[in-house]
Amino acid sequence: MSSTQIEENITEDKNLTSVSVNDLIVGRVIQFPIYDLHGVLLLAENSEITQERKRAMRQHGVLEVRINQEDFRRVTVNAGLSNLGPTTIGFDEALTKRIDTIIDGGLMALKNDGPAVKNDVVFLGRKGYNQQKRKELIEQHKSNGKALGDMISEVMHGEKINGSMVSTMAAHYLKEMTTDTDNVLTSVIDQFQDDDIASRSMEVSLLAMAIGIEMDLDADNTRNLAIAGLIHDWGMMKFPLETRTANTKLNILEMLEIKKHPIHSLEMLQHVSALPTVIPVIAYQVHERINGTGYPRGRRGQSIHPLARILQVADAFVGMTSSRPYRPALMRYAAMECLIRQARENYVDTKVVRALLRVQSLFPIGSFVQLSDESIAQVTRRNQDYYTEPIVTRIQNASGDLVDREADENLIDLHEEVELHVTHALPTPGSNEINYTEDTYFSTLGVS
Repeated sequence: MSSTQIEENITEDKNLTSVSVNDLIVGRVIQFPIYDLHGVLLLAENSEITQERKRAMRQHGVLEVRINQEDFRRVTVNAGLSNLGPTTIGFDEALTKRIDTIIDGGLMALKNDGPAVKNDVVFLGRKGYNQQKRKELIEQHKSNGKALGDMISEVMHGEKINGSMVSTMAAHYLKEMTTDTDNVLTSVIDQFQDDDIASRSMEVSLLAMAIGIEMDLDADNTRNLAIAGLIHDWGMMKFPLETRTANTKLNILEMLEIKKHPIHSLEMLQHVSALPTVIPVIAYQVHERINGTGYPRGRRGQSIHPLARILQVADAFVGMTSSRPYRPALMRYAAMECLIRQARENYVDTKVVRALLRVQSLFPIGSFVQLSDESIAQVTRRNQDYYTEPIVTRIQNASGDLVDREADENLIDLHEEVELHVTHALPTPGSNEINYTEDTYFSTLGVS
C-alpha cells in the first residue's frame, strides 16, 4: 500500500479524531495506536503518554495527531473547555537624571499611612464565582483596555492628557479585589491579544495589586502599584509593530533598542497630569533585577523601588504566560517554576514570589490539573498558605466525561481531601502552551 493510500485511510477512518498533542494527558495509557496526520504510527497500542513522548512529537513538527474515539475522552482534555477561562530615538537626559537622583538619594522608602487592605479581603473558600459579576468585570476590562489605548494614542500624538482616569480605574479594581480577588484575576486571563500593550498591562496591574495586598500594603500604596502597572509599558509603542511582533528573536542591536522602552515610558508620562509623583520612578524600574542584570540602569537590591520589585514579578509572570511570535506561551505552572528559580538565583525578590504563591498557588488559579483519581480539574481559588493544595473545580471525570461544575462534590478543597491531590499540571485545553525546560527558563531572562 502506498503512503498516499495510508494517509487517505487514516484521514477517512471514522473511528479516529484529530487532537492537539498538548491536549494529551501525561500518564494515561492508550488502548489504540496514535498516528500523525499522514498516517505514520507515533505510539503503539497500550503505550503510556509521557512528557518525553509529547516533546519528541513537537520536536519533529507534530502538533496534531489522530487517535481512536474510544481513547479520545479518556486521554485528552476537552478542547471545548478553553472558553472557560528599530530606530534610535533621542532621550531627555535631564528627565532621566532627575529620576536617577531620586533613586541615588535613597528617597524610596515605602511605608503605610493607613491599615493594610488585606484586612478587608474576603476569603471565600469553596464558593464559586458570581457569574453576573464576572460578566461585568470582563466588560469593564474591555472598556478600560480601550480607554488606555486611546490615552496612549493621544500621548503619542503629543497631546497633554489627564491621568485621573487611570487613578479611577485603580480605585475601582481595588474595591473589586477585596470582594473576590480570584474572580478579578481569572476574569482578565485571555481577554486580549498578546500584542495589545495597553490591555496586557491591565493583567500585570491586577496581579501586582493582588501581590501587594498580600504583602500588607495600604490602599494608597496598592493604588499606586496598580497605576504604575497600567502605564509602565507605554514606551513599547514607540517601536514599529514589526519589531514588537517579530517572529524571530531580536538581534543584539534590536534588544538594546527595546531595553530603552522604560525611558520612553518616562518621557510619555511627562504629558500625563494628575499622577502621583512616585509613579514615574516605579514605571522606570519595573525591568530592573535584584542582581543588577536588568535595565535600563542595571540597578540592584534596595536601589529598586519596592513597588517596582512587585511589578517586576507580575510583569514577568504575564509575559511568560503570553504567547510571542517566536515562542508559545508557558503553562501557568511552568511560569511559577521559572519565577521560583529566578528568586533562588536572585533575579527577582524572594518575598514577592512567596506572596505570589499565596495569591494564586503553585498551580495558578485559572490553570488545569490532573488529580490523583485521574479526573481533570480547573484551579478556581487559592487556599491561603496551602499553595500546593488549591481549591479546584472538577470538570472532567477519569473516563473523559464532562461533569456538573456546580455540583458540590466537584468543588474541592484539596487541603481537606486526604486521598486526593494534584498529580500533573496541564496546558490550557486547545492551547499550544509549553512546559518548563532549561531552554524556556533561560529564554525568560530576556526582554519581558
